[in-house]
Amino acid sequence: MKKTHFAVLFAVCAAISPGLASADPLSQMRADASALQQMSATWAQIESTSQSYAALAPYAAQEWAGQGPTVVGPFGGVEQCHNTHWDQVTSSLIPGGLNIFGDAEVEAYSMQALTVDFQAQLANYMVQQVQAGNSHAGGNSIVTNQLAQQNGPLMQSMNTLDGLLTTVGNQVSGATGPSTALHQLPIQHWQAGVGNVPNLAAVQYIVGPDDGAPIGWAVPPSSPLARLVDICPTGTGSIPMLPTAAPVLSAAQQAVADEPALASQLQPIEGGSTYTLPGGGMFGSTDYSVRMSLVSALASDMQPLAGYMQPISAPLALYQKQVQQIMNEVHSNAQ
Repeated sequence: MKKTHFAVLFAVCAAISPGLASADPLSQMRADASALQQMSATWAQIESTSQSYAALAPYAAQEWAGQGPTVVGPFGGVEQCHNTHWDQVTSSLIPGGLNIFGDAEVEAYSMQALTVDFQAQLANYMVQQVQAGNSHAGGNSIVTNQLAQQNGPLMQSMNTLDGLLTTVGNQVSGATGPSTALHQLPIQHWQAGVGNVPNLAAVQYIVGPDDGAPIGWAVPPSSPLARLVDICPTGTGSIPMLPTAAPVLSAAQQAVADEPALASQLQPIEGGSTYTLPGGGMFGSTDYSVRMSLVSALASDMQPLAGYMQPISAPLALYQKQVQQIMNEVHSNAQ
């Protein structure tokens, strides 16, 4: 995907003249600050999930992503069992993993737009305060001076954060592109997008009894009586998802309101992650090696993704703190 040149975007916003100032910069600052706070919390959640995801490499094993066990029936004959692990748990790990990439990319670029707009709206607000102070015997000069003092450190933090977000956004985009430095996914049709991510601490799979409903099929050597008793193992599983999609989309929509050029970049990945496995038939035509290598590749790539995200945490926390200090000053003045 083609990325907005945020250095240019920042230069444009920084050059906004007082005459073009927003009619209500205070409302815009509040919206930006709220969206940034939301994204900061989600960023930490996505990073933590990405760090844990690498431990899921064993799910790529034959038992979890392969063809399923082969058993011999009590009346003779061989039965190929359907893999209920794949249906119940493992297949959900793939869109969940792709969602982690999609969420991280959207957050990185959206936070850039939000930080740039917050800085521009703060400048507009200070212009308003100066103009109001001029007409009221300098009544707003104190808050303007206080904001001006805080604006320097905020600008420095924004520049630091902006550079890091550019890097991580490009890294995540590159990781999900055709020239990835990570593992090439063994499928052609897939898209990383915004979506919920797996709650890995809550994954469950409960093995059921044999002799359940027929979930296998006879393979040579077969027996006329082989299907009278089904001895394929059953089971049920669940993989709860952490609700990251809603806050990511909400903050991204605010970023698009600030910088409409983002819309064309974010729209293709707002619908969640998708993937298609080759040969997806019912009776063994699926390429099971693709299943295993796909889960394995995603699990392996989550650790580098967490490494991309980690340098953002401390600068983002500092920036958030400074934004909150400014908003406290602004709210105090607005009362």
